[in-house]
Amino acid sequence: MDEGARILIVDDDPDMLHLIGVRLTAAGYQVTQAESGEAALISFRQQRPQLVITDLRMGEMDGLTLFDHLQKEAPTMPVIILTAHGTIPDAVSATHRGVFSFLTKPFDGQELLRRTADAIRLSPTLDPDQDSAQWRKELITVNVRMEELLRQALRISEESRTTLLVGPGGSGKSTLAKAIHQAGERADQPFVTLSCTDFPAHEQEQLLSQDDPAGVFAEAGNGVLYLQDVGTLSPLAQSRLFQLLFAQMQVKDPLHRLNAPTRRNIAPAAQVITSSPRPLDGAVAEGAFRSDLFYLLSGSTLLLPPLSDRLEDIPVLAKHFLSRLRPEANLALAPEALSALLEGRWPGNVRQLKNVLGQVAELSLTPIIPEAIVRRVMRELEEDCLTAFDDARRDFERDYLIRLLQTTGGNVAHAARVAQRNRTEFYKLLARHGLDPASFKQKFR
Repeated sequence: MDEGARILIVDDDPDMLHLIGVRLTAAGYQVTQAESGEAALISFRQQRPQLVITDLRMGEMDGLTLFDHLQKEAPTMPVIILTAHGTIPDAVSATHRGVFSFLTKPFDGQELLRRTADAIRLSPTLDPDQDSAQWRKELITVNVRMEELLRQALRISEESRTTLLVGPGGSGKSTLAKAIHQAGERADQPFVTLSCTDFPAHEQEQLLSQDDPAGVFAEAGNGVLYLQDVGTLSPLAQSRLFQLLFAQMQVKDPLHRLNAPTRRNIAPAAQVITSSPRPLDGAVAEGAFRSDLFYLLSGSTLLLPPLSDRLEDIPVLAKHFLSRLRPEANLALAPEALSALLEGRWPGNVRQLKNVLGQVAELSLTPIIPEAIVRRVMRELEEDCLTAFDDARRDFERDYLIRLLQTTGGNVAHAARVAQRNRTEFYKLLARHGLDPASFKQKFR
C-alpha cells in the first residue's frame, strides 16, 4: 500500500462518508470528504488526491457527472463509484466510459480496501519530497494541469513508450525528458541528448544511423535518446529515424512483425523521446515532416503549458530557485516583489523566471528581496531581449530557409523564386547559415 495516499470521498449521506472515512483512515490513507459533486470539484482542485470514491446517486451533480468533470481535468485519475443494487447497470456502463471500478452497497470493508489499493497502485504519489517521487524533483508545480501531465509521464516511463513533448521554449521539455528517464527502469542507463538544430543535414543522418558506432543510438544503448527540435530533421534523417522506430515497434508487437518484411537493421534498444516548440501538424500538412514518422512519435504526446497558464506555480518555483541559488542566505521575496513576478510577462517561461531570480539573488543585500530589485532585473532583461533582435532574425531566417528547402526538395531555383531572391543572393543566404541544398534533395521514403 502507498502509505499516506490522498483519497477524496464524495457522498451526500453523512453516515456513509463517516463509515468509509474511518475504514480508509484506519488503513493509513489521508482522507478528505465532500458532501456534493460541486464541493468535491473544489476540493479536488485544491488538494489533487490520488483516488476519488464517489456515490452514484447524489443531488444536482451525480457521480457520473462528477466523473465526466474529472476526466476532462485529469484523465488518469482513478474513480471508484458506489452504487445501490438497482443502479448496477449504470455502474457497469460507467466502467466502459473509464471509471476504474464500482462497489455495491452494502460493501465488504476488505473489498473496499482491495479496490482502493489497486487504484492507488495506478495513481502513485507525485510529491517530490517522497522517496518514490524523486524522479520529478526538478519539476516544481501546484498546477492541476501540470500534475496530470506528470502522471501521464510516469506511465510513459513505465511502458518505455516513444514520446513527443510539445511546449514553448523554456517550458521544461528537457527537464521532463530527464524525469521520464529517471522514473523508469532505464534510470541507470545512459541519457543522451541530440539537439537537431546544432547539426547540418548530413551530420544528422550520420548520427541517426544504426550502423554507426559513433551514432547517438549506439551511445544511448538501453537508455533514453532525447531528440530536441525533431521538426528540424532533414528528410533523410527523418527517413532513418522512421525506419529505426518502425523496426523497434515490430519487435515489441508480434502482430506487426508477422506481416512485416525482413529488415537488415536491428531495432534500437533505446527509448526515444522527442520534442518540438510547436505542434508538428503544420509541418506535416506542408510536407516538411513525414506523416508516418509523426504518427509514430505522437502516439504519446505531452503538452507543456507556458508559464502564463500556470501562474500559481511562480511562488513555489521562486522559492525553489532561490533556495538553490544561495542556500546559505535563506532568501525570500517581499510580498510586493512576488506581486511583480506575478504581473510580469514570461515569453521565456520557467527558464526566464530562473534567469530573473538568478540575477535578483546576486543583487540582493538583504534576506528579504525588495520589489525594486525584482522590477529592475525584469526591465533590464526585457531590454536585453529587445536588443537581441538580430539574433532572433537570424534564427527565423535559418528556420525559414530549412523549411523552404524541405518543401522544394532542395531545388534552389524554385526556392529562390518562392523567397523572391535571385539565385546568387539565395546561395549567399544558404552559405551564411551553413545549409547545403543537396542534402534536401533526398525524397521521403
